[in-house]
Amino acid sequence: MSKIMVVDDEPNIVEVIRLYLEHAGFEPLLLHRGRGVVEAVRREEPELVLLDIMLPDSSGFELCQGIRALDGEAGQVPIIFLTAKGESIDKLRAFTLGVDDYIVKPFDPNELIARIRAVLRRVQLGGGKADAKHESGGKKKTLQIRNLWIDLEQYRVEVDGRKVELTPKEIELLFFLAGNAGRVYTREDLLGYVWDFDFSGGTRTVDAHVKNLRKKLGPSSDWTIQTLWGVGYAFEVAKPE
Repeated sequence: MSKIMVVDDEPNIVEVIRLYLEHAGFEPLLLHRGRGVVEAVRREEPELVLLDIMLPDSSGFELCQGIRALDGEAGQVPIIFLTAKGESIDKLRAFTLGVDDYIVKPFDPNELIARIRAVLRRVQLGGGKADAKHESGGKKKTLQIRNLWIDLEQYRVEVDGRKVELTPKEIELLFFLAGNAGRVYTREDLLGYVWDFDFSGGTRTVDAHVKNLRKKLGPSSDWTIQTLWGVGYAFEVAKPE
């Protein structure tokens, strides 16, 4: 049974999360303050940490930094921020620190469980993490997932060794989604990360680009760009047979 550590100081929210985690077959570990969280992660070795940002004695950002500074696998534990702070600047800071997903309160408990499973699945499949974000500073610029090859320096995409003609923005969107395989992003998130907060055209811009990607890339048994209705999009890698 996978251990999920929950760090939140709101009793009602913690109780709802506990019930849904147990129903989904997870073992919840509940902490209500930031003090001792980093040591608890090292000691308990949870499969994933659900972390609030605004805690009575510390900041979730500081705790995230402390966890990522741990040696070995403990420092790589998946972290999902579950917080009332929904500003884009907070999301950007979180992902820069190495958070795996970001959920804003109020939230749908069923969506929470789905996103926990998506993050765990990505980790199990060995999907790309934050190093695939299209940022400067030594970030990874190439990515291969099964028969898909993406080169962000040359703006080139190949499927089964065949070059696929895509626009630069389509390539950037594909690189971002594939580099964060298994993670669900809202349309607004994708506008922020891939379009750099240029909201001209609105969320329909994202839908149009995803539609074009699917058409140009064609079907694949190894991976797919999934639509999560009412939520957004995720790049999913098929499990090995």
